[in-house]
Amino acid sequence: MDWNQGYVAGIDYPTGFFREQSPAHLSFACVLNGVEPVPLDRPFTYMELGAGQGLTANVLAAANPQGRFYAVDFSPSHVVAARQLTEAAQLDNLTLLETSFAELAAGKVALPPMDFITMYGVYSWVDARNRQHIVDFIGRYLKPGGIVYLNYNAMPGWSPSLPLQRLILERTQTDRYASHNQLERGRQLVDGLVEAGATYFDGNPNLQFRLDSLRDDKAGYLAHEYMSDGWSPLYHADVARALAGAKMDYVGSGELSHAFPELYLKPEQLELLATIDDPVFRETLKDYICNTNFREDIYVRGARRMGTARREQWLRQTGLALTSLPDAVSLDLRLPIGTLEADERCYRPIVDALARRPHSLAELAEIPALFSVSLGDIARMAALLTASGQASTYFLCSAAMPDAPARRMNAALADAARHKDHYQVLASPLLGNGLQSGLVQRLMFGCLRAEPETVDIEACAHHLRGILQAQGQRLSKDGRTLESEREVMEELRFLSDAIVRRRAPVWRALNIL
Repeated sequence: MDWNQGYVAGIDYPTGFFREQSPAHLSFACVLNGVEPVPLDRPFTYMELGAGQGLTANVLAAANPQGRFYAVDFSPSHVVAARQLTEAAQLDNLTLLETSFAELAAGKVALPPMDFITMYGVYSWVDARNRQHIVDFIGRYLKPGGIVYLNYNAMPGWSPSLPLQRLILERTQTDRYASHNQLERGRQLVDGLVEAGATYFDGNPNLQFRLDSLRDDKAGYLAHEYMSDGWSPLYHADVARALAGAKMDYVGSGELSHAFPELYLKPEQLELLATIDDPVFRETLKDYICNTNFREDIYVRGARRMGTARREQWLRQTGLALTSLPDAVSLDLRLPIGTLEADERCYRPIVDALARRPHSLAELAEIPALFSVSLGDIARMAALLTASGQASTYFLCSAAMPDAPARRMNAALADAARHKDHYQVLASPLLGNGLQSGLVQRLMFGCLRAEPETVDIEACAHHLRGILQAQGQRLSKDGRTLESEREVMEELRFLSDAIVRRRAPVWRALNIL
């Protein structure tokens, strides 16, 4: 059998950072759903399965120096790329492993018991045998009370697109060309069918999103989505039953807005769900109501439900910080469940307070305008602001953690940005997480590190121009690519000044800078 065991090889998975995998995010999600989390004020262990090129594991290890991190991938090229970043940041709390799920499940690698096990996209991309290896690994290594995060393509939402995936898989399996060419020929075949008027496409309006993705997304992602033999969208009920074999209890979604079904389900839908006693079937039925095509599941081994007092105790150990520019925060919250018009009377005092500095949830509850608002409702607003990508919850203990590893990681990320735009994140030791950051931001971060007191905007703009030219990067503004040198330099001066005056204070509040 080939070393890749039917999983796509020859095209590296694109580098990406996924904040949902952070210990702070997962523990807060547990608190939000009324389940005892893993404490982060003491040492913990963390494993990422199928870590790809290791950006998430590297950034989380840097932002959580109290944790001992492990990351596994079976692709040698992925592990090499991950190790380069680890070495550049001089991390001593991340171990990178090139091994298979079967070897891990069999205990052939010496590992400690884990507090967290996470994976992104992996579970529905591998075959049934490897999914069982993952469950066996969880059963062998996850501590009681430990947290598992896995996301996967889900049914019934994927059902209209199943023939499309099968078509591309069949085309690529019968093709003698290299993987990149196989994918391109698969795209061409689909385009040809659409142009020829194949009625599968005419009568399937839900396909447009998949067709757009096939045209626009990176080859590395598409190859793993469409070209793996074992790929299969899954029902929640099947995943929950499989993980029950490792003594896992379903807690809730890693997408925080899903903790509030009253925001996205109709009253009659809520009433229908309330008639279902079995929690696994109830969650599966909700997927039919929502036509779910992607799930982000959190499980705990031996979930302990918290009472009101205990939950409030955890909420008092939680903080909230802005990750967006204060004057850019919108109270029309764009969430995966839809756009929510937030109550100005409650949300505006919170945003105004966070514009000055991060606050604990308890401090926010003391704002005079919010005296009548419960701590639980403050947590709900914090969760929705986080889900909108404009803020982030964190645990107060993180403020006392060493920030040197994150500083070294951010220096490595800024240095890498001089050569290639692939590490689109900076590490925040306050959040215990990463913050998405564009290329120009990371390049300017490097300038701010070098000259923290006096930044020469003109010199920075010329520095940025040279790097962007060397990388072949084009600047755009208002949907238009800037062509003239004068326009490009004016925009770079504007961006450099804006980052120094507006973005840098946010970075300082998050202990990034």
